[in-house]
Amino acid sequence: MTLHAWVALIIFLSVIAVSASGLLKTATASLIGASLMAAVGIVSPEEAVAAIDHNTIGLLTGMMIVVGVLSKSGLFQFLAVRSIKITGGRPMLIFWIVSLLTAVLSAFLDNVTTVLLVTPVVLSLCELIALDPLPFIIIELFASNIGGTATLIGDPPNMIVSSVAGFSFNDFLVTAAPVAILVLCAVTAYTGMYYKDRMKFNADAAKQLADVDERKLIVNKPLMIKSVVVMVCVLIGFTAHSIVHIEPSVVALAAAGILLALSLLDEKSIIHDDVEWPTLIYFISLFIMAGGLKAAGVITSAADVLVSLMAGRPIVMILGTLWVSGLVCTVINNIAFTAIFVQIIASMAQEAGIDAAPLYWALAFGACLGGNGTYFGAAANAVVVDFAAKEGMHITFASFTKAGMKTVFISLLIASAAILFISRSVWM
Repeated sequence: MTLHAWVALIIFLSVIAVSASGLLKTATASLIGASLMAAVGIVSPEEAVAAIDHNTIGLLTGMMIVVGVLSKSGLFQFLAVRSIKITGGRPMLIFWIVSLLTAVLSAFLDNVTTVLLVTPVVLSLCELIALDPLPFIIIELFASNIGGTATLIGDPPNMIVSSVAGFSFNDFLVTAAPVAILVLCAVTAYTGMYYKDRMKFNADAAKQLADVDERKLIVNKPLMIKSVVVMVCVLIGFTAHSIVHIEPSVVALAAAGILLALSLLDEKSIIHDDVEWPTLIYFISLFIMAGGLKAAGVITSAADVLVSLMAGRPIVMILGTLWVSGLVCTVINNIAFTAIFVQIIASMAQEAGIDAAPLYWALAFGACLGGNGTYFGAAANAVVVDFAAKEGMHITFASFTKAGMKTVFISLLIASAAILFISRSVWM
């Protein structure tokens, strides 16, 4: 590799290391890294702008505003309490409800937003019925990453992959959603057994749960109705992409504008408080660094190495992409990895002379499911761990990793069988 290539690689790896160590916030480290690549001439201003995936940024921004307005109605809290009350306070049923509810929400909201909405409710309810909150927080995190695998808008890696591969919202529903359902059931069953000794039923506390009136959590019914109508229209817009040919980012941004106008809320407050600006800065910086790695030839070199290792064996290339993605994303943020590796896949497929679609699916599955391995795998993990610490519950890296890595292996085994079926025309 050239000197520029080595400098670009060192900058990128340094950003990952500094972020993982906690010395700097991820957005700050990424912004510095992107700025350094531009400053030393690795990527020109024009190349930096061209490297930014505006469809992904627009989609994230629009959905953040829509979810921010919807959350003001109290609907999410209502759904959580109502779902858990159905269980009658029985810990294992609550465990499954938390998992299913989180996965469903994460399929249609980004998983960071989902865990920020669900975590306070779970902690409050565990306190109310005297349950150890750890198993429920852990399964919430696992389910958020698995549920996000199911749809185009569920997890940022899917947005990145779909933008490059051209996968539609419906493609994810048909291909990824069934895999996510199987993985969710297997992981929830395993995690429930893993933590069964920490889930003790308290009959007296369960009676208190029955006295909670979840209807009072709906603080703005007119806003809830308007928001739900707009959200339904958004989902229709996503699913009708192949007919109307309107990009998901345009649908999301249009919905955000309409909902802000209909809600009569302070738009300045919504945009300031509910749009995760650090996340957007992180994405923009990450795309610029990915552009720098590509311009410096790092991505081409990585593709050459991978192709040489797996040349002539499409099945090895497909499964290799899945497992490399899954295992690497246990320690490297899956957004960062996907933004880089999605460029490598295009080169791999071209040099190997095979259809790139199975490789893109393998990357999407691996990046999303691998995020459950450690704190660093997905943004939602760090968010919830920090939130739990503020509430006095400390989740150690070792305890999270011990359960997380086992679920990653379970998930990747199921995904391996699925990806072999999906790509059977390539390798058979």
